[in-house]
Amino acid sequence: MALFVHIFAAIVALNLVGRAALETDVSVLQTIQTIQSDLATAKSKLQSFSEPRPAFLAVWTADTVALRSGDIIKFNHVVTNIGNGYSPGTGKFKAPKQGTYFFGGTVMSAPPSPLRIMLMKSGTSIMTPYATETQGDSYTFTAVLQLNVGDTVYVQKDNRPRAEKAFGRSHSTFSGFLISEPDI
Repeated sequence: MALFVHIFAAIVALNLVGRAALETDVSVLQTIQTIQSDLATAKSKLQSFSEPRPAFLAVWTADTVALRSGDIIKFNHVVTNIGNGYSPGTGKFKAPKQGTYFFGGTVMSAPPSPLRIMLMKSGTSIMTPYATETQGDSYTFTAVLQLNVGDTVYVQKDNRPRAEKAFGRSHSTFSGFLISEPDI
């Protein structure tokens, strides 16, 4: 009977050692999976740093133009368009990446009318610049905006019913670029 007790004790001991080894193997496997996940995240971050950041510069080459209520200015001559976010056909920049962007530009008034324009973000006015009716008066604007993928930024005539004239002639410009992306 003593031999049976020793064999039973040995089986129980081996079973406990096997469980401990199995639990250790599971723990090691979980650690390896966590490391693999962390490496994938780090690789994704590194790739986003190596991709060019969206940036554009567009110039309005039209002569004197009468802008009506809500007209979007289509800065038609694209000098730079990294990431293809700016469309000269619509006059809108569409954010290809989420992040913080800088925008700037100048629009020149043409006599005899003042010029009221708006910097717009996805249909919402961010600011309403004003240039007087003086020959060649201009409005220069800058803005730092948080954008989600697909948000649009553009320049349009305000909603006043009176038409107002503006100079293109390469005096009016619109530009923007991605400053930073959110942490992943």
